[in-house]
Amino acid sequence: RRTRRTRRTRTRDEMATGVKRGSARRGVSRGAAQVRTTARQAAATRPAKQGSKQAPRVPVSSRRSGVCAFAAPSEDTAMAKPAMVELPKTPQDIVFVAAEVAPWSKTGGLGDVVGGLPIELAKRGHRVMTVAPRYDQYSDAWDTSVVLEIMGERVGFFHSKKKGVDRVFIDHPCFLAKVWGKTGSKLYGLKSGADFVDNSKRFRIFCEAAIEAARCLPFSYGEDVTFVANDWHSALVPVLLRDVYKPSGQFLDAKCAFCVHNIAFQGRFWQDTWDTLGLPDSSKEIFEFEDGYDKVFTEDEPDEEDEESLKELGLTYAKLNWMKAGFLSSDKNVTVSPNYAEEVVSNPSKGVELDNVIAEAGGIEGIVNGMDSETFNPLKCKFIPVRYGPQSVAEGKAAAKEALQAELGLDVDPAAPLVGFVGRLEEQKGVDVMLAAVDQIVSETNCQVVILGTGKKSYEAKVKKVMGKGGRTAAVVKFAPRVARMIFAGSDYLLVPSRFEPCGLIQMQGMAYGAVPIVASTGGLVDTVKEGVTGFHIGALDPDALVEEDVQAVAETVAFAAQKYGTAAFEEMRDACIKQDLSWSEPARKWEALVEEMKAVEVEEAVAKKESVATPVAKV
Repeated sequence: RRTRRTRRTRTRDEMATGVKRGSARRGVSRGAAQVRTTARQAAATRPAKQGSKQAPRVPVSSRRSGVCAFAAPSEDTAMAKPAMVELPKTPQDIVFVAAEVAPWSKTGGLGDVVGGLPIELAKRGHRVMTVAPRYDQYSDAWDTSVVLEIMGERVGFFHSKKKGVDRVFIDHPCFLAKVWGKTGSKLYGLKSGADFVDNSKRFRIFCEAAIEAARCLPFSYGEDVTFVANDWHSALVPVLLRDVYKPSGQFLDAKCAFCVHNIAFQGRFWQDTWDTLGLPDSSKEIFEFEDGYDKVFTEDEPDEEDEESLKELGLTYAKLNWMKAGFLSSDKNVTVSPNYAEEVVSNPSKGVELDNVIAEAGGIEGIVNGMDSETFNPLKCKFIPVRYGPQSVAEGKAAAKEALQAELGLDVDPAAPLVGFVGRLEEQKGVDVMLAAVDQIVSETNCQVVILGTGKKSYEAKVKKVMGKGGRTAAVVKFAPRVARMIFAGSDYLLVPSRFEPCGLIQMQGMAYGAVPIVASTGGLVDTVKEGVTGFHIGALDPDALVEEDVQAVAETVAFAAQKYGTAAFEEMRDACIKQDLSWSEPARKWEALVEEMKAVEVEEAVAKKESVATPVAKV
């Protein structure tokens, strides 16, 4: 995937029915067509509601392109709903730049954010574009016919308009020729820990093309825009704006926020890649960096799973660090939860050696991510046997639990608390700690444990070896979205024992289905799960090693939670989970305020708006 994260140490924290266009020519009566035309005309001339402002019409290129047995039909209105959207006084032009955008490309939470947040900002009246590489022959994106020369290479632009957002894809063989077909984890390399050797060239081209996309396309946003660059792959956007474009009189009024989704992946390259970046010599200082690793983990120097240590005591190696340069060049630094923002500046371990850089850059602000509340919604989910909502959560989850137990070969026992895990099988997610605790959980409680995920081959093998015994444990080691939804719906608890978690989506997706999370006390898990109200906290885990203290903490916290199962207290927690509004509605308000603050639009009001947006734990 991305560049290797360095070894870190942590202290234990305190626990905390439509008709297609043209159908009139296929037999639809003129009368019906006239009714629709009249209705459209009426809608077009109908005045807006008092106090609202309509977003400007965005010109687009001429080439663009289960049975609800328990839930009452009106129950959807009983779920937590976002308040009516108040449109901004001054709509903004916002360009998100990222290496991933769901559903077109995704390896983790970055793709989900760039897929969901822009839609909500567009709903609020802003003009929003996302720019990502064209890794595949996307059937819904059309060639704009715009071709630019960037770094001596011909670069094209494809476009799709979905849910009010302009989706732009940068077309170049360094993206399409490498990962044509199913993208998965191949965006950055054929496997994790073995990045493509030309990633610095790939994303240098991408960053400049993303800036040009704001002004060169038929639906031009112009130069007075706000860029949101995401993670190291987009870190050259603020650098190029500051050191190349603005000194030449271009994009003078543009602003750029740099958003970090995981500080462990920083874009560290050997210094001999500098000459390929085409940047002024004066820019090099903000990239300079040293670490203790004699590799940068590419195809030529891969990270081997069985390699115990890559450091030789006392030796350091000069490198370039793209994330460092992004921090020092941006107008505002942002990350994906307030608690994670505090963690990354607290010490070199949690900041992965960039804590002082962030402080020098003026600090960092945290905004909790939202989630896709349409896709992850038990009232609409096509993968579960019975759709349900807050008023029918007990019946709906009971049906899902029975179906899940039967499908995975568990004992069909409604009295057994079912603990689920959905995630990548790797150290960050605490998989080794969880597997070490499974036997104790099963022997000391009547819990059942289900694991779904893929990842490192060594962990996939361990999961298969440990799980699937005696009707009490089961594992599915493959990418299975349907099974994931079944686990969210059928599990009573969702285990998230992450060593570090900038924000985390799994716990929010689980809560949307009424699964009570059991989480490590780190990052965004602290901001989204409230002890004794919407979940249980394990405490912080050792960031590097498998220690017995952490195994015991996981087992004991699961046992404590299991004691609550079947009680009124558990039902209150389950209900509190499913009734929350975890959508992008509130985070988008805070992002909107941040952009307004950067652009000096009603600054006092923008600051007040930001402060009015509370984290999930502060609202329950």
